[in-house]
Amino acid sequence: MTRFDSKHAAERKAAVCLAALACLAGGGRQAAADVVEQGVKDSKPSGLLAGVSKVNIDPAVGMPHMNWGSATHLVTKGNDPVGLYLRVLVLSDGKMKFVLVDTDTPVANSERALRRASELTGIPVEHMRIGSCHTHAGPALNRSKGPAGVDMTPYQQMVEAHQAVVADKLVGAIVEANSRLRPAHANGMTGTGSININRRFRGSGTDDGPPAVGLNPKEFVDRELPVIRIDDAEGNPYAVLVNFQAHGTVLGFENQIASADWPGAMRKTVEESLPGATCLFFQGAAGNQGPIEGFSGDLSVAHRLGKILGHEAAALALRTWTVRREPRFEGYVESTALQARQPYRVLGPYESTMRYASKVLELPRRIYTKADIDRMERLTASAAKALEEVKKKPGAAPWEVSQAAARHRRWADLLARYRSSADRTPVRLEVAVLRIGDMALVMTNGELFAEIGAAVKKASPFRVTMFCGYGNRTGGGYMPIKSEYAFGSYEVDMTPYAPEAAEKVIEESIALLKSVR
Repeated sequence: MTRFDSKHAAERKAAVCLAALACLAGGGRQAAADVVEQGVKDSKPSGLLAGVSKVNIDPAVGMPHMNWGSATHLVTKGNDPVGLYLRVLVLSDGKMKFVLVDTDTPVANSERALRRASELTGIPVEHMRIGSCHTHAGPALNRSKGPAGVDMTPYQQMVEAHQAVVADKLVGAIVEANSRLRPAHANGMTGTGSININRRFRGSGTDDGPPAVGLNPKEFVDRELPVIRIDDAEGNPYAVLVNFQAHGTVLGFENQIASADWPGAMRKTVEESLPGATCLFFQGAAGNQGPIEGFSGDLSVAHRLGKILGHEAAALALRTWTVRREPRFEGYVESTALQARQPYRVLGPYESTMRYASKVLELPRRIYTKADIDRMERLTASAAKALEEVKKKPGAAPWEVSQAAARHRRWADLLARYRSSADRTPVRLEVAVLRIGDMALVMTNGELFAEIGAAVKKASPFRVTMFCGYGNRTGGGYMPIKSEYAFGSYEVDMTPYAPEAAEKVIEESIALLKSVR
């Protein structure tokens, strides 16, 4: 409930006294009641302007679909009926404009596209941020994924053509959203989502039971679900921003459908629950967070989990008032029980000042020891030997050969990474903060562990804070917290960062939040 405003105390006291006198005098009669209680349309302007756009970016059927090292197929066989989209929100407080983009497909050459959009709108490129939902079921041409040894040259032209179309649509969507700016009100609320789990399966720690990407209910999970609602001046839902942390990996290597995975169904559910609103999703610190069900070829599982989180987010948005309201005592009404008349009245808009700050951090780089490299050489050699043996095996199943080839490629790619670790230059990572009144978005790039995002949100001086990864600026890669390095596994094997990097990001993110307060 909105906090009562003390400046109305005298007015409320006078109303109580008048009502009491009226009752004592036998008057007790109340003027005709309001049919509709006051809401957004009864508020003064907040000073905030917002514009939205949404454009479909479904790939052509037959587009390369190489998202998994274990996949045996090469191209899509269809598209998720939910669709893949670009969604854009432009915000302004009259002094600055900011562009937030939510995309189901990473935008190739995004900086070039943003420069084009900047030339057409006058909005600085530095004030444009792209967030990827991080689905693992979108169109992709990746030489480290898909069946091993495939010549990808025939697919290159098709992918480049699709990427060019997506880039053009991004420019158009930003221009369109900027042209739709209208007076708006914004407020947010933080609740709880229920579809994620820690994905760092520990295993037994032996060669026969190594750690893996899976389900680990015993380790840290961040289920915080921040939601920001934006209404137009009449109180109609205009945009809903949702922030949550879970990999888009419900759909695994068996899936042959291009899809936004669970975020697509989540957005659709929110938009159906608040007609007229465009829902933008910003993936959180999901480096070690996955869906509670995953690695499936069943599209309905992704839809079901998306609907669950969508209803949880929609409930928060529906409970959020974008202007300040309070119940005000205005007398009594005679009924079966004496009723206190306390309609909600609008006190005014929420403060909507926008401020922005960013910083490029120089973080310590991961250095691999000789023992690390020796271990990776042994694993790679062992995998190469196993691959040759299975190829010579009479009647070996194609899946068996595919798995052996995928294992060898995984170790060989890591060995190349380990051998290149002589580079000791710091890893650059940009962190940015956008303030909107008493709400803030922390934006960065890469797959940071959930403990990082949770620590930043907890220390934030703002009432609602979103921590958003998977962005479009400097940096990227997995970032585990220091204690996780001892357990190894995929994310630790892949990270370019030294164990101390996470604490530095937490510290600098909090400092940026305080700087825009």
